Order: sequence, then C-alpha cells, then structure tokens
Amino acid sequence: MSNYDSISQEISEIAKKLLKESKVDKVIGFGLGRFTKEITPIFIKKAEDADRLIFNKNCEMSLTKYLLNYKGEKVAIVAKPCDSRAINAYLSEDLIKREDLVIIGINGCPGIEGNTACEECNIRNAVICDYSVGQEMSEEEIQAEIEGFEDEIDKMNQAERLAYFQNEFERCTRCYACREACYVCNCEQCFTDSNKPKWLGESVKLNDNFTYHLMRGIHMAGRCVNCGACEMACPEGIDVRAFAAKMCSAAEEIFDYKSGMDPEQKTLLSEYKVDDSEKGFME
Repeated sequence: MSNYDSISQEISEIAKKLLKESKVDKVIGFGLGRFTKEITPIFIKKAEDADRLIFNKNCEMSLTKYLLNYKGEKVAIVAKPCDSRAINAYLSEDLIKREDLVIIGINGCPGIEGNTACEECNIRNAVICDYSVGQEMSEEEIQAEIEGFEDEIDKMNQAERLAYFQNEFERCTRCYACREACYVCNCEQCFTDSNKPKWLGESVKLNDNFTYHLMRGIHMAGRCVNCGACEMACPEGIDVRAFAAKMCSAAEEIFDYKSGMDPEQKTLLSEYKVDDSEKGFME
C-alpha cells in the first residue's frame, strides 16, 4: 500500500509539470483551505501553487463531479481508484470528453479514514489514468487487505434489515448532502425537486425519508462505484451507503457487472435486447 506523503509529492510534481508546459488550464485536487486549514477540493491554475496539492487520510470527497463544471476546458484531476471508475462512467455516458482530461490516478490507495467503503474495496489501483502515483498493488495484496471482511447487513434477516434502515433513515433531515456529494446525482432536476409529479412531502417523516433514499438507490443501480462519499458527507452519520452498496454487490453477483471499469462499458440498465435469454419483468 502506498504512502500518503510520497503520493502527495508525486501529485505536486506532475501538476507543476502540466501547468508549466501549459498542457492543462487547471488541476483539480485536494489541499488545505485558505482559512479553515481543513482538507477541501482546490483548483490550481499556476505551477507555483502546485505544492498546495496533498493527499492524506482525510481526502474524502469525490472530485469527479467538478468535471461537469469545466466542459470544454483542458483539466487535470487527481483520482482515487473509485474516482477513476466514476470518470469512466462519465465517459461512457458521454458527459465529458476524454481529450479534455488528464487523469492523475492513485495506485495502491491507502484509503480514507472513517470511510467504510474502503474496508471492502477490492479496486485499489486507478483503472484509467494518464499519470500514475503511488505503488500499484497486486491482486494478492488487495485480497489480503480485505480478508475477513463481513457485511453485517448481509447477516440480518428481512425484519432486522427493515428495523435497521428505519432507525437510520428516521434521523435523516433531508439536507441532501449525500446527493450533492455523489457523482451519480447529476440530473438537471432531481426527483426530490419535482412538483409534477410530486414524489415527496415537505416533512422529514420516516415515510418520505424512506421514499427519498430508496428511489435514489434505485437510480444508482449499475452506476454507483461504492466510493462512500455519500456516507462521509452525511452530517447525521447515517449509513447512507448501505443500500447502494448492496445494489453494487447484487449487480456483480447476478450480472458479473462492476460499474466504471471501462470507458466503453455501458451502464447496467441502459441496454435491452429483444432476444435476451433472461426473462424480463413483463413476462
């Protein structure tokens, strides 16, 4: 597994070179805020500022969503392995152009503190990049890292799962921090903001909270890369990721499908063949 300090140094050197040679207009990465000194996304335009770029255990945000703000510009981005998969998903959906993008991919990702997704992650190297930093991990090393992991929700029966999620979603204030943090949530109008039809009430009662989280989870089926950004963004500490993570594992178990592994990969539910051998929901 790679070292945070060495990764930070490599990122800074690559960013400085790209900006000096005018290969990109800006670099999107992680750094300390000007006033709070907390880790935040930063946008570097000058080579002399490249030393501000760092990577450590608190770089929890997914930077991929910012790419949607810079379409048509030449941009470099620092990508954790999960973020590199999110970039592939954007490319497959034609939301961004590969020629506008320089990807600085992190190999041997040492993970993010407090992010439960990292405990089960079996993709520790960037799946797409132009420059790589860190030390690539072998499949054997990755399996050794996640050996012994057990999903506690998988051990629950149906009644226990319902009770678990009722307890979690009851605390939800519907601040939508999870939606804003998620790369998948990029619709021009979210169903939560729709008036015709109106899907949700104004309250933060359990029924409406359940509707929000379940509908969002279904929208993410076959698209979520299980990065955990939603869970890390939640101010209430709700296990927001659990339902989407289950959708990810179901897609892999049933369809041998893992989102974001290839820029040419179609999303799981985006194609339908009339002669499909599997029964459809209308049959």
